[in-house]
Amino acid sequence: MAKLAHAIPLAVAATLVTLGCSWFLLVHGTSTHFQVTSSDQLTEVLVSPPPSAAVFPAIAKIARDVDAEVLRKEKVALVSNTPPPPAIVVSPPLSRSSLKSALPNFKEEDYKGFFLIARIQPPYGGGDSLHFRTLLKSLLGMAKLLHRTLVLPASLCNCRDSAKLEGCEGPVVAPFDCPLRVPLPVDQWLSTTLVQLRPARFLMGEIPDDLRCSHMRLLLPDGMDDGELAYAVRYYSTTRILEIEDAHKTYCGWDTRMPGNTKQQADFTAAANPLVTTRSDEAAPSLHHCTHYRGGTGEVIQFLNLGCTQKHIVNITSAVNRLPKSVQLLPKGSDLMVTFATGSVATLACNWVEAVRRVGVQDLLVGALDEGMMDICTQRGIPCVLIQGGEVTKALAQFKGNLRDNAALYPKMSVLKVGFYHELLTLGFNVWACDADAVFLNDPRQMVRTSPWDAADVAVATDCIDIPSDNRYPLTHCDYNTGLVYMRARPEMLDFTERWRETVANAKEKRIRDQAAFNMLTKMRPSKTYQQDGKPLHRILLATNGGGGLIKLALLPLSQYLNGHTYFVQHAHTLPGAQPPISVHMTYQFAEGRSFAYGKRQRLRQAGLWFVDEDSYYNGRYVMVSDEKATLPVQPMGPNIDTRDAVKYHLQEARHRTRILRSLLGIAKATGREVILPRMLCYCDFMWKEMKNCRVGGAETMRLPFDCPMDHVFDTPRFFEDNPIGVTVREASFLRNPRVPHNVSSSIARVSLNKGINDRQVIQALAAQQHAAIIEIDDAESVFCGFANAEQDAAFQKDSKQLLTYHRTFFCMMEGSNNAPLFSQCCTPRKPGDKFFPCMYGFDDPEPLPACTSS
Repeated sequence: MAKLAHAIPLAVAATLVTLGCSWFLLVHGTSTHFQVTSSDQLTEVLVSPPPSAAVFPAIAKIARDVDAEVLRKEKVALVSNTPPPPAIVVSPPLSRSSLKSALPNFKEEDYKGFFLIARIQPPYGGGDSLHFRTLLKSLLGMAKLLHRTLVLPASLCNCRDSAKLEGCEGPVVAPFDCPLRVPLPVDQWLSTTLVQLRPARFLMGEIPDDLRCSHMRLLLPDGMDDGELAYAVRYYSTTRILEIEDAHKTYCGWDTRMPGNTKQQADFTAAANPLVTTRSDEAAPSLHHCTHYRGGTGEVIQFLNLGCTQKHIVNITSAVNRLPKSVQLLPKGSDLMVTFATGSVATLACNWVEAVRRVGVQDLLVGALDEGMMDICTQRGIPCVLIQGGEVTKALAQFKGNLRDNAALYPKMSVLKVGFYHELLTLGFNVWACDADAVFLNDPRQMVRTSPWDAADVAVATDCIDIPSDNRYPLTHCDYNTGLVYMRARPEMLDFTERWRETVANAKEKRIRDQAAFNMLTKMRPSKTYQQDGKPLHRILLATNGGGGLIKLALLPLSQYLNGHTYFVQHAHTLPGAQPPISVHMTYQFAEGRSFAYGKRQRLRQAGLWFVDEDSYYNGRYVMVSDEKATLPVQPMGPNIDTRDAVKYHLQEARHRTRILRSLLGIAKATGREVILPRMLCYCDFMWKEMKNCRVGGAETMRLPFDCPMDHVFDTPRFFEDNPIGVTVREASFLRNPRVPHNVSSSIARVSLNKGINDRQVIQALAAQQHAAIIEIDDAESVFCGFANAEQDAAFQKDSKQLLTYHRTFFCMMEGSNNAPLFSQCCTPRKPGDKFFPCMYGFDDPEPLPACTSS
């Protein structure tokens, strides 16, 4: 009876435990099933129970306090259905085991969806509680905003190796499935509905291929609000695993200036704060302050594809004899000047070749991206090789127009471009990699063969425009411009160019082309000056290679490797004491046409650097205005001129120029001539961002006014693509070009014409000068009043107005902005309450032709 008396309570207790466990598992249908086989185990478990988080405390204690080590020793079966939450809590500490093997696996359904994780990084501030709680709060906010399941950060796990969850010390806490470095309110975490959760070990070990292959790591600006973050990651919406670097300071919350966001932020704070508060007297951590990086534009700083990738092979040398003979004969270690082109921009490539040859370089190669370019190379005797890129090559062959306008195809061309460089480096050539619009004025090879440049693995130009500052120290805050890169055939560069190519190939964002990828890889950490034998080498930096290593990167001097602003706007090469320019790259221009970059061509023509026009271009009959009347009286603008005052004079000059050109177009049409454009002066820079004193930041010392490129003052493509008048134009410097034959340049008739005359009167007035190749009109303003034929006159009025109308980008100024921060939006606030830069607009529509006053 005594035994029975003891047995009955034990049986009842066992029954109650079984029923209780069944109830618990039914309620928590995704939890692990346990089979308990010994009442001794129950006694041991109940000695020191952990804090209960379940609705049924006693059952929760039994369900969560089972020691994984004891379960294995006693051969207790663990059968996994679906993952926590809630997960088990294991005690005592697991000091010699891996949590991945100690805890159950996950079901296939658990891997459905989109996940957010934090990169495992050394904790800031020594790993204090505030850092970890801030990390959690930031992740919760991002997961809520992006509608992603949050994989709880492994860096919170008190493990010697957080990446593998090995060497862990302490009780395993649900729903993290690991011992924690800081105490957290487990009951709050088990009951939260703020976001869906997965434990820290969720993505460790074997996971489905479709999930494993879709994994991107992003570095985002600090302190992004909801709108900025959502915009920055818009191209990653289909990425299954989104991993955030420095996640603890990425998110600053919902921008409460926007409608509805005050409630969103309040609701989030109310739900998140209890999860990240460890004591009743402790304040919840704050999110990072909102920085509105670059005015809140929202962009990814760096990305790394951690998923499945396939190497993108670019085939140019399956046999070395496919290369032109002139290249095959070059010894290894030769400096090879290289560009690439499709047939649609063949004239740019041909001009590049001519410029390279003119500075004495014969070792060159053009990578042809289609058969059209190959045909032109054959016709002109240019060393070319066809770049084979599979489907990309086929798409390029079928595409007609300006490739830059094709946001899908242009980045793929960048893959071929970088792959092309990699293949040439593999063959042992040092490569001068150039865009076809990067024109050489002097031979660059001797410079890179001397100290300190010979130490560098790679040398690159920049998009900076501040030459005085760059002369003092190399500027690294601007983009490195991959339109001009020198690479040595070293193992470091073979490794780098392969990674560079794959970074472009695997990019999600359309903006990630070869230049953006190059900058991401080389600027993962701040560069340091390279030291050789303990001595720093000027302009040689140690830069990241994107894979954990370093490369020696040289920054080419801005004073000699000029760009579209320093050469064509600042005219820095004409300043007293300026060094001889080595190259100029056609950046900072505003005239991409549908089928060609007309603005670049016109700049090169104006500078005398366009070498491929036919002879007939220089051997025609022309009309022009005298230099004295081409512009209004010149008004120098000092360094402190108010932008608003400079713009007013700039627009006055524009109206004068338009009146002159409209008259010249009418006279040229009436007499069957072509127009030599008048001198064009600009009293304000043309830029898409804010200016002060009508000068953009970095060019504070530039001279105003300056001789401006055509694309600053006219809608240049209209003159060459959609010119209904039928009158072509020549650049203002046309007569200074040595290719203009003497019989043209010496045949000039200078005349004065009455105001307000029509086409018939123009022909009559110029009859005696028809023999002259060039007619120079003393003052063309208000001379031409139209055509005598009403139908012809109406067409000219309409067509000339269309041709000369240029509603260009606004003038955005710092003056009057109430100290708006840099990168604030121009003209209007980006968001309610933001400061912004005020704007002035130009240009005006062309004025009507003058009334006809003579009969």
